[in-house]
Amino acid sequence: MVSSARSHYCLLLPINLLKMVIGEQIPLVLEGGGLRGAFTSGILEYFLDHDLAFQRVIGVSAGACVGASYLSGQKGRNLLVNVEFPSDPRYMGYRHLLTKGNYFNMDFIFGELPHNLVPFDEEAFDRNPAAFEVVATSLESGQAIVFDRMDFQRTGLEKALVASSSIPLLSKAVEINGRRYFDGGVADSIPVTYALERGRKAVVVLTQPRGYRKHPMKNTLLLRLKYGKHPEFLKVLLHRNEDYNQALATCEGLEQEGRIFVLAPSQEFVIGRAEKEKQKRLRLYNHGYELMRQQAEKLIHFLQA
Repeated sequence: MVSSARSHYCLLLPINLLKMVIGEQIPLVLEGGGLRGAFTSGILEYFLDHDLAFQRVIGVSAGACVGASYLSGQKGRNLLVNVEFPSDPRYMGYRHLLTKGNYFNMDFIFGELPHNLVPFDEEAFDRNPAAFEVVATSLESGQAIVFDRMDFQRTGLEKALVASSSIPLLSKAVEINGRRYFDGGVADSIPVTYALERGRKAVVVLTQPRGYRKHPMKNTLLLRLKYGKHPEFLKVLLHRNEDYNQALATCEGLEQEGRIFVLAPSQEFVIGRAEKEKQKRLRLYNHGYELMRQQAEKLIHFLQA
């Protein structure tokens, strides 16, 4: 169903919207959100289908994971990893949290899947000249840390992706070069300021609908017990809703100024970060693809302005 839809979309596109390389001065920023990354996957599949090649990609958590497959040029891979395989009992669940310390089974998602079931083309990824930056959060300082291609050469891309995707309370911290890291979304869910320090404008893919605002956590006792020995990290966790809402407000202002182009899902398609129903994930994926088709001309005008 998805493949036939993609073929139909190709016929609708004007020829001048095909095959475009977007320089590093216009970064692509990909928010995380667990399986809400199905939306981003649909958008990136559209980019692959129509050869829209960004030369700087900045990803957080799930955004970094789908961004890696985009840069390896593997059509259909994100659909399998983010829509099909989450239904596999090996993918996620409280059994994995109790036995391995991770609700999302990192051994399966970053081991069995990319190495055997849906192989990740690391050689193609390495050949792609585009800059790729993965955001994680330092457990020691609570600050956002960015891993780039030079870091991948030393420690491996997989390690950075696991660190960026490790959700506090639902995952173990990931150690890289003697330091421990968690999900990049803790410190910088939407690194648009970081992107604009390196580019004149940016394209930003969100995984929450326009107008969304995050509420404060009702019960913080578990966080305080778990991370009390890391006060800077705990402080960021406790104020995450404020920081996230400020990032959304910043995006709204920058969009009005014409400095960023925002793609966000409609409320009716939104799912949870651990959505168990495959059909809901598929609807969100298709929504991302269709929204990008609808916004293609506007995006091209933004990129060329």
